Order: sequence, then C-alpha cells, then structure tokens
Amino acid sequence: MRFVLAFIVGLLSGHAVADDALVRLAMPDAMRQIGFDKHLLPRFKFKTRIAVTAVAPDAPADMVLAVEADGGTRVFSDDAGAVWRVAATGEARAEEVRAFIDWLRSTPGKAAIETFAPDGVALFTTEVRSQSVAAAETVDGDTALGSRLALVHCGRCHVVDARNRMGGIGSTPSFAALRARARWSDLFLTFWTANPHPSFTQVQGYTEPFAADRPVHIAPVLMTMEELEAITAFVATIEPKDLGRQVEAN
Repeated sequence: MRFVLAFIVGLLSGHAVADDALVRLAMPDAMRQIGFDKHLLPRFKFKTRIAVTAVAPDAPADMVLAVEADGGTRVFSDDAGAVWRVAATGEARAEEVRAFIDWLRSTPGKAAIETFAPDGVALFTTEVRSQSVAAAETVDGDTALGSRLALVHCGRCHVVDARNRMGGIGSTPSFAALRARARWSDLFLTFWTANPHPSFTQVQGYTEPFAADRPVHIAPVLMTMEELEAITAFVATIEPKDLGRQVEAN
C-alpha cells in the first residue's frame, strides 16, 4: 500500500514539474482565434527546444504580448500601425523569456511573424522587408537520408526530383518550385503546421496525437525533427525552378 501511495505521489509530482516547466505567453483572444500562436510558437520551439503555450490575456503568464506592454520590447506592428511588444511579467522564466524575445527579433523570428497570412495577406511587419541583402541560408542535416525520406514522405503529393517526375498531384508545387520561394527553408522546416499537413503528419515531440474522433484517412507521415532537418538539407541541394513568379501558398 505504501508503495502504491508513493508511486501515485511520484506521478503527481512529476506532473506538477511538467506544468511548472511550461512557459506561458499571454496573448489577445483575437490573435489566438486566428491561429497566430499555432503559427509562431512551434517555430520557436523548433529553433530553441523551448515550449511556449499561449494563454488568455488575464491568465497567469510568464510574459505578455500586448500593444501597451510596460517595459516591453518592440517585436512587430500591425496593419493599423499599432506597435506590439513582449514583456516579462516577473522574474520567473527570465532566461526563456529573453530567448523568446531574442528569437522574435532575429531573422528567422521576423520571417515567422511576417509570413503569417491566414487569408493570404500578411498582418504584421517587422520592417525586415526593407533589407535589400539577404544572407545565404545554410541548413544542416544528412542529405542522403533526406533524399530518401523526401521521396517516401513527400513524393506522394509533390514531384521531388527526376525519380518521381511523373508522380505527385497536379495541384501541388514541385520541390524545385518551392525551392524558389523566399524563405523556403522555413517553409520546409515548419510544413507540418500548414494545411493540409496537420491532418496526417506527426512530428515526434512537437505535434499532438491525432484526435480519436477524427481518424486519418491516408497513411500518416511520422517523422522526427532530425529527419525533417535532413529533408530540408536535401532540398537545399535542389536547383530552384524559375516559373516567372514566386509560388504562393493558398
């Protein structure tokens, strides 16, 4: 009996530690309703391995995203000209909060903010578009492994290269066309957050399990973040295809 009680207490303690380790960002309801948190926070976790969850503006939080955030750091402005800032709400999680702010102000963070366009129109700007010179992208990963996985996981819908040039689905762009897009690496590294991929894709440690009441109707794509990095490294070796204009996402 004592062993059982000790086991239960241990489980509860472990659960409390997991909850305490979660970094909370207070965000306006409207932003969460349009999915800004689901677009932004997985990208931050990918880069830093720090998990952040969005909560209501009046909920307990470690940091807040708001127009009037006292002592906050400017991170972007919206189409109405309002300046949004992130500010810590206390000393707790100070290191993680600083990492989040630093990432938002970095080139990948700015790209994540500016590529949020739920209806095809970007809602926020960080003025990164005013930069005329872009740094060359470098992607680490096993390109040989990525080549194999790209054909297995992505070749069902996309033309990857000459190996399946007569395959894929006509309405989906080829890897060469996607490679020509601005910020293409961010597109590939976070493809699992953009429709229709969440309905059949699982990235270990990053995505929630499929809902029991919504079964997957096709063979699911199951991968690790290391495998995703390998695929992206492989895509970096593909020659971009000039279609006359940039491929746009729907």
